[in-house]
Amino acid sequence: KSSPAGGNRLDSYDRFRGRIIFPVFDLNSQTVGFGARVFEKSDEGDNSKSETAKYLNTPQTLLYDKSSILYGLNNAKLAVRKKNQCVVTEGYTDAILCHQAGFENTVAASGTALTAQHLNILKRYSENLLLAFDMDIAGDSATKRGVNLAQDRGFNIKIIEMYSKDADPADIILKNPADWEKLVNESRSIMNYYFDSAFSPPAGGFSKETAEGKKEIGKIILPAIKRLSNKIEQSHWVQKLSQKLNISEEAILEELRKVKFETAFSPAFTESSSVAKEEKNSVLKVELNQNKSLSLDGRKKLIEEKIISLVLK
Repeated sequence: KSSPAGGNRLDSYDRFRGRIIFPVFDLNSQTVGFGARVFEKSDEGDNSKSETAKYLNTPQTLLYDKSSILYGLNNAKLAVRKKNQCVVTEGYTDAILCHQAGFENTVAASGTALTAQHLNILKRYSENLLLAFDMDIAGDSATKRGVNLAQDRGFNIKIIEMYSKDADPADIILKNPADWEKLVNESRSIMNYYFDSAFSPPAGGFSKETAEGKKEIGKIILPAIKRLSNKIEQSHWVQKLSQKLNISEEAILEELRKVKFETAFSPAFTESSSVAKEEKNSVLKVELNQNKSLSLDGRKKLIEEKIISLVLK
């Protein structure tokens, strides 16, 4: 596109230039957006420095809502239901390589943390999640908040640990798919992961021999224990923490009662949407009942207007 002055300067450019483009599908396998991963370096001199993002995605639109779409779920949903577990990776290539290697119950969160919308969709197929994420147990990362959200929703969560921080599922599968299968089979429950990470430096880095170290370990593990809805399961982990810290269970239970956090998931999220739908339906029913006296053509016209209105919305 030439400039108005007649020069040769380009006023537009390819948003995804120098990138591999991944079509993003909804559950019905309809394309709703695109993601693009860096493939080659730009030849635009200093301007290329500003393009550092590994991935670029289609902006938020009415069709493409990143917080409610899991990449690959349109192809994975049957395998997820059959195996009763879903492996969640971070990137497009991770999900693609997993499917090519036969691990078809795999989806990608496309670089975002798990959201309430994601979990509502996954709940239809399985409550068992295997996460191939880089977890930060001590921080307040988006990934950890997503895990907390899943716990509040009653999901059974396991963590798949990579050989190193730089490795990802695609790298492991390219070298040997059997290694990835082994990692999946050896995935640990979220509670075991919290315990091992908190007590193993440098991830936790806290000494269980000092009062300060015990306090910091408690800050990490106690909220995770409190999120468990089953009291027997809670009691098991309280007992384990008591043994590892050499602290009485009574003291741990006392601290557990002090733990307060906002529930990451609010049931009102789904209830409000369903209530809104019911209200719309009831309004439509009332209007139709009120217009029963209309002729058949009049009633058909009223229904057509309502359908057009809903489509436009």
